[in-house]
Amino acid sequence: MTYARQTGIRQPAHRQLAEGQRAQAAAAIMVAAGFLFDYLTPLGVAAGLIYTGVVLCAIWAETPSTAYTYAAVASVLSVLGYFLVPHSAANEWIVLTNRALTILALWAFAFIVCRQKMFQRSLERQQNELAAIQENTVDGMITIDGTGNILSYNRACTHIFGYSAEEATGRNVKFLMPDPDRSAHDGYLRNYNETGRKKIIGIGREVRGLRKDGSTFPLHLSVSEVQVGGHVLYSGIVRDISEQKRAEAEREKFIEDLSRSNRDLDDFAYVASHDLRAPLRVIDNASTWLEEDLADVLDEDSRENLQLLRSRVTRMDRLLDDLLEYSRIGRADDHRYQQLMPGDALMQEVLMLVDQPPGFTIRIDPAFKDIQLVNMPLKQIFANLISNAIKHSETGSGAVDVTLQDQDGSWVFQVTDDGPGIAPEYHQKIFKMFQTLKSRDQVEGSGMGLAIVQKHVQQAGGSISVRSAEGEGCEFSITWPKPQPCAKGEY
Repeated sequence: MTYARQTGIRQPAHRQLAEGQRAQAAAAIMVAAGFLFDYLTPLGVAAGLIYTGVVLCAIWAETPSTAYTYAAVASVLSVLGYFLVPHSAANEWIVLTNRALTILALWAFAFIVCRQKMFQRSLERQQNELAAIQENTVDGMITIDGTGNILSYNRACTHIFGYSAEEATGRNVKFLMPDPDRSAHDGYLRNYNETGRKKIIGIGREVRGLRKDGSTFPLHLSVSEVQVGGHVLYSGIVRDISEQKRAEAEREKFIEDLSRSNRDLDDFAYVASHDLRAPLRVIDNASTWLEEDLADVLDEDSRENLQLLRSRVTRMDRLLDDLLEYSRIGRADDHRYQQLMPGDALMQEVLMLVDQPPGFTIRIDPAFKDIQLVNMPLKQIFANLISNAIKHSETGSGAVDVTLQDQDGSWVFQVTDDGPGIAPEYHQKIFKMFQTLKSRDQVEGSGMGLAIVQKHVQQAGGSISVRSAEGEGCEFSITWPKPQPCAKGEY
């Protein structure tokens, strides 16, 4: 039952037509009766007042301006009566004055009726709009009285609960709830009416609903209190959140599965890289012993082969180191991941880790001295990026600039070099594991450096991007969240 239904103001079209005809019929009768009364009145004094009834008939008319039409007709009849009705026995000025006052009264009544009709039509339009909104809203809307009986129940509620408005209206709203809320609802209302203490009114909460087929489902309920004509009503908005809860459950399961898969992969990488190091050491040691023991009989080719074998062992050992480091990212068992230190001191330690050739220049932004940064993993990130710039330089010389920008809640670090650059089609590939743009015989490396950098940055909630083109150097930009000032030494 909508608000319009409660007030009963909205009328069907055929009834509006009947009321229009009723107004015309009543006005015609009043015109005939008024003219006859006016003509038969001996003195003709104030007889025109009977025409006020004609104007009042406009109350049943469809349009407000009908009142003015009826007032005009009544005015004409009143004037006509002045000329047709004999009034020799009365004072002429009294009769004329009364006729003028009658016409004035007719138009005053017309004005009042017209204004009342306009107000009524405006009210009807607002109520119809409100009813249409309530009836067609996506959420269910239920209005109950102070005892819990349903006064209104919109179309969405029918879709949610399965009951039609006719089946639900007038019943206690608790039949839409499973236990224990069904048994306790009357107590909730009684407690609020007696104490005024709110538990759900004015706020929203998740509850269980009961459908007509007996199934229960999660719904979000918000209740507000409404005062209408001295009566207290409660308006509830209900939303079926079954799909939302199902989607949340699927998302949580997917996240859990993904997290478990990542943990399994990390554990596998950790164990595999750790266990593979032992046979590598045996191969390295055995080849060294062979070279030493057979030094007198080995020819040059055999020595080169043994050296090649040990170089591959060294490469494999470095790859396992990087793989082990990659798998450890996010384990947070290193106190350096919580240690804050001055930015300039951090960059000095970074430069100590970098093998800087004589022809290379590394410039650090002086602004680093004014900030506090976490020791790890930033030290490793900067060391990897600067070392990459040096390693990929084709001339053995060049410059690397490390700059800093303050961007709201983050620091933006940029590591820029003037090296050979990277073609745009490789910008995403370089962050993948084991990816190298040149053969390992040309540039030694595991292909894990940028993958480690990206994982560290993403683990911290930041982002990394590269801007480069062939022959134009590289610019790596890292957005790094600022440490929270909650406690000294923590971030």
